[in-house]
Amino acid sequence: MSQSDTYTRWAVLASGEGGGRMASTLFSRTENPGIDDRVLVMNTNRADIANTIDRIEQNTIDIQDIRADHTLEFGPLDGVGNYFPGGEQCAAVDETRITEAITTGGVDEADAFLYMTTLGGGTGNGSVPYIIDSLKNNPPTNAMRDVTHVALAAWPYDFEGGQRHFNAVSGLSRLLRWYDGSQNAEMVLLISNSHVSNDEELGEDDESRHETVNRNAIEAVDMMISAGRETYSVVDVRDLIAWPRRLDEYHFTAGTAMEQPSIFELELLFDKAANNLFIPMDPATAKVVYAIVRVPQHAIDSGEYSEAGLERRLQQWLASNGMDNVVHQMPTLTPHQSRRDSIDVLLLFGGFDLDPLLDVSWSKFERMMDEATDSGLSSEVDSLEGETFPPRRFRQIKQNLEDYLSDNSG
Repeated sequence: MSQSDTYTRWAVLASGEGGGRMASTLFSRTENPGIDDRVLVMNTNRADIANTIDRIEQNTIDIQDIRADHTLEFGPLDGVGNYFPGGEQCAAVDETRITEAITTGGVDEADAFLYMTTLGGGTGNGSVPYIIDSLKNNPPTNAMRDVTHVALAAWPYDFEGGQRHFNAVSGLSRLLRWYDGSQNAEMVLLISNSHVSNDEELGEDDESRHETVNRNAIEAVDMMISAGRETYSVVDVRDLIAWPRRLDEYHFTAGTAMEQPSIFELELLFDKAANNLFIPMDPATAKVVYAIVRVPQHAIDSGEYSEAGLERRLQQWLASNGMDNVVHQMPTLTPHQSRRDSIDVLLLFGGFDLDPLLDVSWSKFERMMDEATDSGLSSEVDSLEGETFPPRRFRQIKQNLEDYLSDNSG
């Protein structure tokens, strides 16, 4: 088992209201192994930050401490009006303040940064890809040169308007590849609001839908982080990104089967996780599959579960489900110390066909892209840079994503 000094230290950087919603759930948890208090919630709108903090359970943590030490309002405008270039430009204008918040608040002590954002909006969707590129290429400290940058990005609901889907496709492109075509985030973990939340059961209750998405996202994060802390053969985030980097296919999604009865066979639990995916996709198209299985400590001590047995069962499951595209698979066994006699499974699929996710969004994206490349989109934020967001940048966003999809279609 790994020793405490080998644990990966994570930090969470959330930007925008949606990202703040996800990250705010971490403040209410009694324990965040691997994250501790390295959480920073950012927004261009003070009211949105206040709304995010107000949702936190009042009796669990010092709200004033969160406001003072874990939030940052950046940019000279009170919001960017769902205009993602505005979020990017506000981050550029206040890059020094953002860097100072990271380096003085202890966030820079982390080995891996997890960025949380929703892709339909303007602030987080605009700022997060910019911040990743900035910290990767101009790290403010020597220690941050080795930081791994992982993005957790939520896709808008299918029923939302064209602007949000235009933002989402543009955000995905900029998370995967920066304007110069270079890789940006080292891992992009996608979750679709419509796919995860059950609108038929939840009706029109927006808050319940958001909470469903956030709960699933945080459960996956908890499993992914625990894999680098309490495993019998340490699987860390650097292991998770190694093969995707070679393949140049570093988009991921997850499927979970949580708190399952221990009497179930692992193959059934893998089936359950694969049927509870975070986005619409075909697992058979994945190039990389990681299985993180969390079981009671006593089940490992008794020999009921082992790393070798888990690897054998995963290989058998992949073969029986026709996953011939998988070029790399890796399982890891994680113990839990609680009294519950249950099993948690997280499957991470990488390098899969993105068409099912883009199906609803692409036509909306192209309609707005035509407008953007013909005349450029503009807003009051453009005065920050003295010019509109140039049409050539919109064209580059589209070209970069098309190149990425084309490169990964084989």
